[in-house]
Amino acid sequence: MTPTRVFVVAPTPTMRAGLRSMLAAVETADLLVVGEAGLSAGPVPPLSGADVVLVADEELLEETALSVSEDGTQSLLLLSEDEGEASRLRTLSLRGWGVVPPDAPSEELGAAVAAVAHGLTVLPKSLAERLLDEPSTAVEELAEPLTARESEVLDLLGHGLSNKMIARELHISEHTVKFHISSLYSKLAVSNRAEAVSQGARHGLISL
Repeated sequence: MTPTRVFVVAPTPTMRAGLRSMLAAVETADLLVVGEAGLSAGPVPPLSGADVVLVADEELLEETALSVSEDGTQSLLLLSEDEGEASRLRTLSLRGWGVVPPDAPSEELGAAVAAVAHGLTVLPKSLAERLLDEPSTAVEELAEPLTARESEVLDLLGHGLSNKMIARELHISEHTVKFHISSLYSKLAVSNRAEAVSQGARHGLISL
């Protein structure tokens, strides 16, 4: 069984050592720490060798995001009490992502790492319950509906896939993907991926 490669980003050596120990103690998943970085370890290096980037401080999230691969093959798990960070993670090109409390026990942390590594989204129970309890709102219709292919592209954008991965998934060229993205941007009246996903959800075209 190939281990899930984890890169740890935390402010201090003590925190990084603690996270390494917690990951090593996980019995339900095969996790391998392949590197670490933080405030005392210099800037975050390229993270091409990691499946999951574990970030232990939201203040390091922006810098870490710049080092995460843009091809949508990596996942990111943030330790934070701020549930609002979920909206920031959703805009990145990630295979999977999640937010867990900083005091999560080893097995919970390990399960979250394994889940995001497989492309899933992990949210705190309180946030997940609140999202499920929110009353549904009326869905606005577009003046010009999306084509079936544009809807497929939008759905994959919502899952954080890059243009290259969308092209591979739909068996079309990257040029064609860019054409569909440009068209759906126009129909949704947006200028970037995050806005497209947000508007797509608002219009009931995708589920987040």
